[in-house]
Amino acid sequence: MYVRCTDLKAAVKPLRSGFDSIVEILILGFVFGISYVQDPLYTSNQNTKFLHGMARAGYGYLQNDWQANTLNPLPVFTALVEFTVSHLHPAFFYVYYLILFGIYAYSLMGIASMIFKIDTKFKKSVYFLFLIAVHCVEIDMFALETHVHLHYGLAEQYILGSYFQTSNFGVFILLSIYLFLRGDHFGSILPLAIAATVHPAYLPSVPLITLGYMVVLYRQKEKLLSILSLGILSALLILPVTLYMTVMFQPTSPEIASLARRLIVHRIPHHSFPELWLDSVAWVQILVMVAGIYFVRKSPLFWIMSVAFIIASTLTAVQVISDSKTLAFMTPWRVSAWLVPLSMAMIVADLITVVLQRYPQFFVALKQPIYWMTLTTISIFFVVGVQEQIKELNRTPDYQPMMAFVKNNRKADHLYLIPHISGNFVSFRLETGVPILVNYKTHPYKDREVVEWHDRMMMSQRFYAPEFRDTRCRGLREIVETYGITHVITELGDAIACGQTREIYGDPKFKIYEILGNKTG
Repeated sequence: MYVRCTDLKAAVKPLRSGFDSIVEILILGFVFGISYVQDPLYTSNQNTKFLHGMARAGYGYLQNDWQANTLNPLPVFTALVEFTVSHLHPAFFYVYYLILFGIYAYSLMGIASMIFKIDTKFKKSVYFLFLIAVHCVEIDMFALETHVHLHYGLAEQYILGSYFQTSNFGVFILLSIYLFLRGDHFGSILPLAIAATVHPAYLPSVPLITLGYMVVLYRQKEKLLSILSLGILSALLILPVTLYMTVMFQPTSPEIASLARRLIVHRIPHHSFPELWLDSVAWVQILVMVAGIYFVRKSPLFWIMSVAFIIASTLTAVQVISDSKTLAFMTPWRVSAWLVPLSMAMIVADLITVVLQRYPQFFVALKQPIYWMTLTTISIFFVVGVQEQIKELNRTPDYQPMMAFVKNNRKADHLYLIPHISGNFVSFRLETGVPILVNYKTHPYKDREVVEWHDRMMMSQRFYAPEFRDTRCRGLREIVETYGITHVITELGDAIACGQTREIYGDPKFKIYEILGNKTG
């Protein structure tokens, strides 16, 4: 069969383009991610998001932990964690995040190239430098921290943070927008589905963004069938995760469901109640979103951002007026997690474009020196990031000796009672591989399990809280009889004087006691 050379070139071109994009994502992610600096495993939310996956991977004895056996709200992310721990190495979690950093930078730079013609090597390097600076340069102005709040959303919702977790997959929302603006309308739906499937909290964003896409296509006079097909495809791709969340987490009863919602929103009030998060910083972030939308007013991106902003703002106002716990649980303001960084990126792109257009002769004359200064500055960010990353990875918390003792002496039937609201014990499960009764940071989502979590919290409270000091031994006996705990940890010089305990570890900050009646071999 005869094949013309022009046909071969046409076939190879998309492959080459895709390969170039992957290489660009990897380079951008490596430079940007190292400059940003990741926290060491296991930090904060990782101890919640990773628990099911590490338990399934057979890490320690976490398969015996009650929380690890609750209904899993993150099955896809859990599968990723399980595979990584079972077949690769936990260090790959750092690598995954670098790739997500790359998708983030690639998408924002791509959108900027579509809207503001940031499309030459010179312009891209300058723009990338400003992106790194906005995310990494720490300037405190009253309560505003530029390296955090200019790319975080409202209520401490964000895509990029200091460690790898499910919310980071919001980068696929930005990738979706870039693909749509580039003309790949149906291809743009898949990244949306990926974001929502990995992190179901993004589910409300998907129909809002899809609606924005449909408005754009309608204004471009696309065929009605194509517009409706886009909406149908979006609905079909998020149908599996929607069904999973709807069926698996359906209310046990209206009363239990209502109680569970109240417990969760009061567990995370900084995420759930506008009266708490709507402060001066939030108004700056709202201003950033409004400005970003204004700067893209002549492009299709205006409609994509506006639809999401207007609908989310309306639902937020309804929540404030009605004090709806359901809306507080749904957090309609979460769209700001991708709207703020997108708006910030568009503001930066507009400012760069204005400066370049206003002083063309200056930049033409000094183009090469500025280009090399830009690359040098990016390199400085990278080198400083490497140094800070090494410091972070070598950081030794004061609780590490205590947790090392627990890990080195763990047995299958160990169950620990730990200070449930102490920040020193957030990472206890993943650091030691040992089950605990409960902690405040990690809670389930199935309504009846939320109530059980709360009951465990209250029982733990009756041992650790100062107001129960006189009856703590009775509270401890109740916990032992109900749940069969085998060990108790105290901190800050808190000693137990209960007859059924024996101290087996002590340092200046922590003590570990064994329950004599539940002594293990």
